[in-house]
Amino acid sequence: MASALVDAVLPGARWRVVEADHPYTESGRQIDVRHGGQWLELAECGLVDPGLVRRCGLDPEVWSGLALGLGLERALMLRKGIHDIRLIGSTDSRVREQMLDLERWRPVSMQPAVRRDLSVVLDRSVDEETIGDRVRTALGDRVTLLEEVRLVARTSHDDLPHGARRRLQLRPGQVNAVVRLTLRPLDRTLTHEDANAIRDEVYRALHEGAVLELIG
Repeated sequence: MASALVDAVLPGARWRVVEADHPYTESGRQIDVRHGGQWLELAECGLVDPGLVRRCGLDPEVWSGLALGLGLERALMLRKGIHDIRLIGSTDSRVREQMLDLERWRPVSMQPAVRRDLSVVLDRSVDEETIGDRVRTALGDRVTLLEEVRLVARTSHDDLPHGARRRLQLRPGQVNAVVRLTLRPLDRTLTHEDANAIRDEVYRALHEGAVLELIG
């Protein structure tokens, strides 16, 4: 039972059992896992105490069982690499969405978000995923500053007024796209100067036209 539990919660983890006293078990055990260089308790288990079986109206000479108590918060924190239990009850959408799976925890920042919109000319074949890839590549080591890239609007050559096409020097087969960057460092507030410098650099990585048109 202990092996099945550890394999399910923390696949491949190193573990041990040590003797422990519980009011509901005989031959009680504590299951510890090796994590971060130290042993941490994952669960408690043992044989169901015969007195408990008797209090349930069953004959302990006939009935027996295994007992196990698992702290779900501790298991989730170990599995995802969460270091602050307060995050589990957070109402922040960026946190709550991560509680729906068992993927590794991705830190979120409590710093204020800074948003910049860019109006760029792109080939009509460029989709939102490609835009995101270009932005992340342009940022390089500073990609940790990027919280979200979103395609806000997309207007084709034929759907733009003639004046707008001329101003943007938009050619057939191209689109005018508004891309929103949400920047949020983990450890500091981003200055407007820093945000504008990142916006300009991303613009140069995305824009396939001749006219600079930045928003915000």
